[in-house]
Amino acid sequence: MSPAPDERDRIRVAMNRILSGAPEHSNGALTIVALAAEAQVHRNALTDRFRMS
Repeated sequence: MSPAPDERDRIRVAMNRILSGAPEHSNGALTIVALAAEAQVHRNALTDRFRMS
């Protein structure tokens, strides 16, 4: 299953906010849980859809 383009964009923007030290929806930790919260997507969107092979 491929993520929606909007979901990918939200994840990219969330990564940029966390890395720049300006989180809006999480504690800013460098974790999958914080990234999912920051992007406002389910954690499975990161762990199941973007696996490294």
